[in-house]
Amino acid sequence: MAKSSPESLLSQLAERCISPPDVATLLTRSLPLVLEVTSAGSAYVLRGQVEDVQVVAHAGARLPTGALSSDIADEHPGWRDLPVPRSWRDGGVATAWARRLSGHPGPLVLVLTYDRDATRGDLLDVVGALLETAVRGAQSAADLADLTQRVDNAQHLANMGDYDWHIASDTNRWSDQLYRIYGHEPQSFNASYERFISHIHPDDRERIMAIHQQAYASGEPYQMIERVQRPTGETRYLSSNGQVLMDATGTPVRMRGTCIDITDLVLSEQEVERVSARFEALVESSGDAIMVLEGRLVVQSNDRSRALLGGDPVGQPLDRFVHVDADESLGVPGRRLDGQELTLDVFTSELNPGVDDDLVAVFVRDAAPRLASEALAVSLGEAQVRRRQAVEINDNIIQGLTASVYCLEDSNVSAAAEYVQLTLSSARAMMNDLLEPLDGEDLQPGDLVRQSATTLRGRTGAAAGPDPTPVVVAPVTSDRRVLIVDDSEDMRMLVRLFLDRKEGVQVVGEAATGREGIRLAHELQPDLVLLDLAMPEMDGLEALPQIFTEAPTAKVIVLSGFDHRLGDQALALGASLFVQKGGGLDELMRAIDKTLPMGLPPQRVAG
Repeated sequence: MAKSSPESLLSQLAERCISPPDVATLLTRSLPLVLEVTSAGSAYVLRGQVEDVQVVAHAGARLPTGALSSDIADEHPGWRDLPVPRSWRDGGVATAWARRLSGHPGPLVLVLTYDRDATRGDLLDVVGALLETAVRGAQSAADLADLTQRVDNAQHLANMGDYDWHIASDTNRWSDQLYRIYGHEPQSFNASYERFISHIHPDDRERIMAIHQQAYASGEPYQMIERVQRPTGETRYLSSNGQVLMDATGTPVRMRGTCIDITDLVLSEQEVERVSARFEALVESSGDAIMVLEGRLVVQSNDRSRALLGGDPVGQPLDRFVHVDADESLGVPGRRLDGQELTLDVFTSELNPGVDDDLVAVFVRDAAPRLASEALAVSLGEAQVRRRQAVEINDNIIQGLTASVYCLEDSNVSAAAEYVQLTLSSARAMMNDLLEPLDGEDLQPGDLVRQSATTLRGRTGAAAGPDPTPVVVAPVTSDRRVLIVDDSEDMRMLVRLFLDRKEGVQVVGEAATGREGIRLAHELQPDLVLLDLAMPEMDGLEALPQIFTEAPTAKVIVLSGFDHRLGDQALALGASLFVQKGGGLDELMRAIDKTLPMGLPPQRVAG
């Protein structure tokens, strides 16, 4: 067979260099043709190191590369002679040439059995240029693919996508992550403008289209928050930006930009707003007159403080209305702006401890309703439990009336009246749930397990749902750490708000059932447990011994609406004190101080 001409071989080499899939494949399929064109005996692509020379690709006879020095990796342009090692000369090698290739492959080394003068230099230059161009193209393609992959990975991690819409053809290039954000497989459809708009929340479509129209008219970039709906119906929030590109005549031709999924941030902000609104509502319903002091001067006040003091106290020293010597001062004398004498309960709290110690919040109440509510609470404590069915009804009544007492202590008469009405409605609804009587037997552990948690709101409309997930806050401090176990959300909230204002007391957790109380006692190792008796799943008499097993050093105060017959059982099981609900928050605080005197270091066991 006739040998191909150098020109024909070069043509074949050029074809093999077109659109190579990668550098390694390019070199593997090109080096044999390089040998034919140049009549070389061997061809190597080497990566030179100081003490090592690695073979990236090879064709022809195998020669020892260890004899080559590391200077083959220098940046010398074009072809240059290499010193021929003795081992190569012994094998018949007359000439060795090297040429640097672009990128990472290293130099191309040609090994010939004849002198350089017998070689057509133009052929060598063409071969070198072909390989140089092909390697550069393959490397660029690899770099582009790598960059594309890295961009896709970055967009995936940032939950961000980009788009490029060609207006005239209505074709839209979305990145893979943008498809995922919209709830679709990557590149599963052409995101035409109509298809895009169909994903926008119906309430946002008109606004988004108006923004686009304004961008078309002005050419100015835009930013917006948009809601999109996934095929599953889920709504996602996107922060989008874009810019319209115009041609020479000012006609919009493309629109491109990026979209970031900010759903988690939006939902978090909405939750913060919801919690803030609830907190503000609780503050408003507490009935406290609230003033903010800078030093001893009143700098802010709410409506209740103006009503209680008969005018705006801002700009006045606090001592004009009341003298406070401690964080909590009960029953201290005070006066209104018109001189009328008052008896006040006063609580103070630093707003920014360690940051701005001059700012202090002062909570002031008229003490007169407290005295009346304490008397009412004593009378409520006389209720007796006779039957299991009546137990559940009676507990709802005690829970609701106690909540009204606490509101009266906060001077919130309207909220107290609402609690009373809700209690009556709840009691009437419970009448239909009566069970078989206890036949005169004393209540035993387990007899107080309720069918559902104590609830006042919405009980008459439908069966009450489960109590919300207990709140747990458990930093370790020197305070007396308290766990509240009560199925009434209202009771837990009011007790927590009261204790949060007390020095040396920290509420570290809340549970709605005896079983949940046991778990949190194990996890939190509290110093004190305030334990209700009638609860869903497991009552307090069942839970009490297990709480001591899980938290051996904890003290337990049983706080219940039942009479002292059950209190004696609780004390026999190890409780430190039995406190009837309805006796007032001050009585509860005295019980806490008696059980765990302030200043004694709690003995804690790691959970």
